[in-house]
Amino acid sequence: MYGLTKRSRFGGQTLGIKLVSGKDLLPMLECGVDSWNEFRRQHPDSVMLNGASLSNAQLANANLRCAFMMESDLSHANLEHAILARAILRKTDFRDSNLRQANLDGADLCRADLTGADLREASLESAFLKRTDLCGADLSTARGLTDSQIQDAFGNRLTRLPKGVTRPASWDA
Repeated sequence: MYGLTKRSRFGGQTLGIKLVSGKDLLPMLECGVDSWNEFRRQHPDSVMLNGASLSNAQLANANLRCAFMMESDLSHANLEHAILARAILRKTDFRDSNLRQANLDGADLCRADLTGADLREASLESAFLKRTDLCGADLSTARGLTDSQIQDAFGNRLTRLPKGVTRPASWDA
């Protein structure tokens, strides 16, 4: 495992972002949520887990805040109460996953597949959902979801939205 400091421009300011990556991170996550969360308490920086294969993983209560997990497989995973705030989850497979009460605030879910996912009581404030597949997903009690967030997402008649969020006309076609 090693650390890498990157500099990026955001809002006119230069921010130092520390990335923790390496081949030992995935086995550590697979060893259990308690060990992983202890590691994250000691290393609260961003972690690089792009392309992780975690189908059917038991990750309830896992701290994946600010994780880079692009193009990962989290299908059928249990992520109940997981912290995925500000995570980069582009093109990640969450099909049929349990994301109940997960924190996805500010997460980048561009082109992610959430087909059939359970997102009841999940928090999605400022989550980026462009071209995200929400077909058959249950968002009926999700918090922080707005009309503008889902305008560029895909859904269908089986997608359940929270009260007050308007189903895009394209979903009924």
